[in-house]
Amino acid sequence: MIDLEMLEKLSLAKGVSGYEKQVTRLMKSYLEESVDEFSYDGLGSLIAMKQGQNPFKILLTAHVDEIGFLVKDIDENGFIKVQPVGGWNVQNLPSSLMTITTREGKEVKGVFALLSSHHDKGHTLSMQDIYLDVGALTKNEALDMGINKGDPITPSSQMHVLSNGKCLCSKAWDDRIGVAVMIEVMKRLKNETIYPTLYVAGTVQEEVGLRGAKTVAQMIQPDLALAIDVTFSYDLPSGDKGDVRLGNGVALCVMDGSVIAHTGLLKQMESICQKHQIPYQLDMDLAGGTDSGELSKAGAGIMNLTISIPTRYMHSHYTMVHMDDFEATVEMLVSFLREFNEDMYIAMLEEKR
Repeated sequence: MIDLEMLEKLSLAKGVSGYEKQVTRLMKSYLEESVDEFSYDGLGSLIAMKQGQNPFKILLTAHVDEIGFLVKDIDENGFIKVQPVGGWNVQNLPSSLMTITTREGKEVKGVFALLSSHHDKGHTLSMQDIYLDVGALTKNEALDMGINKGDPITPSSQMHVLSNGKCLCSKAWDDRIGVAVMIEVMKRLKNETIYPTLYVAGTVQEEVGLRGAKTVAQMIQPDLALAIDVTFSYDLPSGDKGDVRLGNGVALCVMDGSVIAHTGLLKQMESICQKHQIPYQLDMDLAGGTDSGELSKAGAGIMNLTISIPTRYMHSHYTMVHMDDFEATVEMLVSFLREFNEDMYIAMLEEKR
């Protein structure tokens, strides 16, 4: 049974890149009964460990940070200019509600608006065309609210279960849905003994350069690493024509802009899905990248694959995911970890030698 309350709390937690503590604390609270040990890297990534029968190390990562903004400047009339953190489509922003979190933890609501001179049809919007209005009439009034340069700004959203009972809309599924997958995997393995020593990490600052993945990989030095993230669903009325569809299962990434999948690991995951009748899809997205871009290059190179959950409307206030894809991802990872042993690893290694 999927824990909708957990999904809601994870997605609505505020955690712009560099300001992820609220999310890692929440993640830790859900993992406490399922792991043996916690640690952190120097950037704030949370790492949980489950001791296995063997010191062979498998690392699962999902990034906890979300795209958002920082307060860049406050003008004399109290309007706020912002600095994007991560990639935004500016067309999604006008009239959207945001929350500024001040140094003291106070939350201030504001709405994005367009400069009056940029309402012309055909004008290509940029970040210079928008401002955030918190209802202040002067700069001092905004300062009195506690707002300062550098304060993080996150979308103000709610989670909605759509009418089919399967699709969930909320902010920050990129990559809180991946965090939820790791939590659910650990819960299902809680009372089981597995061969590898398993690490799950909520990595920070992925949206601004895969930074947490690099530090975590250096710290753990895993033998095998899987990045769990989201990918684009191409089942929309128009646009690019790809194979990935919402509700068609877990997506195994063959190649993206940051990594090429380890062929032995990819074949093994396909075999796991076929054996257990878990729906899966093959994904190629050359425009993006994930934690795998750093995980695969750590040390002498790490056997690596990106596992993705299809999404619609990524990097917006309301991204959509499908619960069947979430369940397929969890089932595949649990099956893989239960069955993993030395013979399986050697067989995967042979694909590269």
